[in-house]
Amino acid sequence: MREINIESSIQAACYTDTGVSRFAGNPFIEALPVLEQNKLDFLTLLSHYPPQPTAATRRSGEVVRIMELSTVNDLVFPFPEYQKAGLALATMMRDTYVARNPLSVIDRQRRHALAANGSDGFPFPANWKSSAKGHFMMAVSGMGKTTFALAYLLRYPQVIAHTAYRGTALKCHQVVYVVLRVPHDATLKSLCIQFFDEIDRLLGTNYARQASAIRNVAPMVELMNRVATAVSLGFMVVDEVQNLRSARGDNAEFVLNLFSEIIERLGISLLALATPAVQSVIEGSVRNARKLASYGETVLRPMSRTDPQWEDFCETYWDYTYVSKKVPLTKQILDAWHAASAGNTAFAALAFTLSQRNEIGGREVIDAAAFARTAATDMAFLQPAIAALRSNDPRKLRAFDDLIFSPRYRALRKLLGAKEEAPAKNAGDEFDDVPESDTPATLKTKRLRKANAKAPIEVDLPEEDPLSR
Repeated sequence: MREINIESSIQAACYTDTGVSRFAGNPFIEALPVLEQNKLDFLTLLSHYPPQPTAATRRSGEVVRIMELSTVNDLVFPFPEYQKAGLALATMMRDTYVARNPLSVIDRQRRHALAANGSDGFPFPANWKSSAKGHFMMAVSGMGKTTFALAYLLRYPQVIAHTAYRGTALKCHQVVYVVLRVPHDATLKSLCIQFFDEIDRLLGTNYARQASAIRNVAPMVELMNRVATAVSLGFMVVDEVQNLRSARGDNAEFVLNLFSEIIERLGISLLALATPAVQSVIEGSVRNARKLASYGETVLRPMSRTDPQWEDFCETYWDYTYVSKKVPLTKQILDAWHAASAGNTAFAALAFTLSQRNEIGGREVIDAAAFARTAATDMAFLQPAIAALRSNDPRKLRAFDDLIFSPRYRALRKLLGAKEEAPAKNAGDEFDDVPESDTPATLKTKRLRKANAKAPIEVDLPEEDPLSR
């Protein structure tokens, strides 16, 4: 085992009654932070407003103020959609452990069956049913889906150490969550290795080295399943799911099958983050789409110019003006700001920051002309996509492959019970950072375990927590 100091990242368990009857007596749930009291708390706790520049700050030297501009990147604006997604995550992170109470007989049977992998004839309990959920968050690149997930997870310890619960010995470590990213090659092996690297980082184990010695994908996936069970993983965030569109052969299907198995067989809740470019991958797999959105979905769209939220967003950012001549936020400025960004939050923040950088030491004022110049120079390469977003013209949106939801995907969402939201005027659906590759072939529905024969894994994997021995 590698010598890694992990003690500072591990929090000792402190149990608190949640007030929810179905969570009572479950140490993995009661060790989590106290539940929010009101739905509004999900907005106030997620928002972040760094110190605003003062009049004295705006009189500082040019270079000092340019350096201070990075403060804008720390601002987290609380979008109303965050409330819905935050409530979903709070529920999922606890529901995942309802069927996995470590003190229950059936959970011990489940753990032993997964650890043994059928080698000792110990069957997986037939009456065990996963309580995990899946939530799908889809948004145009730059609309804040990753920012939301990471900001929410900051409230949770990533590893909790248990020693005893109400007089009962319970010596184990609980990995509350991991954050993974679908790699650009979209291979199952790369995703698995990333998982092992993350567990090794958190616990100081050497699973990545063991996994690298395995040649076939199927036993590597089985090892991933067993490790996730051994460390009592509760929640998984998988970002950039749209990268599956560049997968070769059946790789995209294999990864989607793995996500479903994580929810259904391992009982681990999963949040999938993607741009609408993912629709071409999942629209051919109803089963996997249903699992990934079993606890609903959140869609973040660019703000239209007439959306009151746009003005709230701009007024919040306007407080972080570092040019020496701060002027009132006028309609003309709001119009020019929207024209430069199409209501995309990342583009809007970028336009605001670049405009200030350009004007500090120059005119020292941010106005409509400043945004127009930034759009025409520093953000010129983004303007074709931004113009398509502003137009909301399907013909222009299709030129970018993934700026718009396809009819097949809309039909699939309807089939799965999702409510269709009318897009706001002048709001498109997607601008993706990476150009679309060839459209993947229609996905088949065969399961990963049927497509890959099982092979023996010669590793010493514990049934319980790897650090408790």
